[in-house]
Amino acid sequence: MKEIRVLLVEDNDDDRFLTMRLIRKLPFPLRIETSKNGEEALKRVLGEKVDHLPTLVLLDLQLPKISGISLLSSIRGKYSQSDLPVIVLSSSDNPRDLKTCSEMGISGYLSKPLDPLELQGYIEALTQPLRFSPGSSVDPHPSP
Repeated sequence: MKEIRVLLVEDNDDDRFLTMRLIRKLPFPLRIETSKNGEEALKRVLGEKVDHLPTLVLLDLQLPKISGISLLSSIRGKYSQSDLPVIVLSSSDNPRDLKTCSEMGISGYLSKPLDPLELQGYIEALTQPLRFSPGSSVDPHPSP
């Protein structure tokens, strides 16, 4: 499996520490970068000297300088959801935040404190190739 490059955008030191600790325990080859505010993350993802995009962004909504929603809007102005998946991490239970983020194109919305299995499931879904061949009887979109 290829190394998964995660950009964690989180301003709270404790939340950043706990999230990084949780991410490091996941069964994937990971490289974690962090940004402490929306402005740093914007430069990392949309700046002039972007070498490699992260595989995915874990984005807190409550950020200083540039809000998480504004950052998500800027990211979606340049990259599609498939080009750069974004998973929102939030302590907010505001349904309007979830609706706004969903309309902009997010790959997941996780409530803090994070559930390790839920985060692992999202990362697996976003980074693992589908396990079926076009001629197989496996339906990639099973009906409920």
